Amino acid sequence: MKPATAFFMPFCNVFSRALIILFWLFAATTPALAGKPEESITIQSAQLKQSGENWVLNAEASVKLNKTQEEALKKGVTLHFVTDFELERVRSWWLNESLIEANRIGRLNYSPLTRRYQIETTEGYKAFDTLPEALAGLGLIEGWVIAPKKALKQGERYLAAMRMRLDLGLLSKPLQINALATGKWDVEGDWHEWEVAP
Repeated sequence: MKPATAFFMPFCNVFSRALIILFWLFAATTPALAGKPEESITIQSAQLKQSGENWVLNAEASVKLNKTQEEALKKGVTLHFVTDFELERVRSWWLNESLIEANRIGRLNYSPLTRRYQIETTEGYKAFDTLPEALAGLGLIEGWVIAPKKALKQGERYLAAMRMRLDLGLLSKPLQINALATGKWDVEGDWHEWEVAP
């Protein structure tokens, strides 16, 4: 009769290997799950349409900040949000042709003196009483001139794409280092695409 340890040792080896595999699978997926922020920017609607002699973009995005970003904002840090826009002409038998790449910056800050949130863009300056109101205003794009009317031709198909992101490169150097080290400053929406038919 074989001693009990003869059966027990191989079982332990198999069990230990299974635990090690599960540990490494957990370790590999945990950073991705932990690093995925709950905060995000979501493009809720976007439309490229003719207005007079131009094509203009109207869009609405949902913008959320985490506690770290909100606290920095209250301490006087200006947050720069960049909206990227791209337009391509769809080609059936070749790669799409890139026609337009544009971006605009929205600066969000807080004034302790007035206790109001301020947004500055190329279109002008607005002030809001609360942060949710300011973020809603930040995500609202109206009448952004993208291209002259003649840039898009009848009968052609076009693919438009846009996203909004927090530009970490415009933070102060200490905050840039903190952003890289902690990952608490990553706010970037996915590209939102749609077809445009003149």
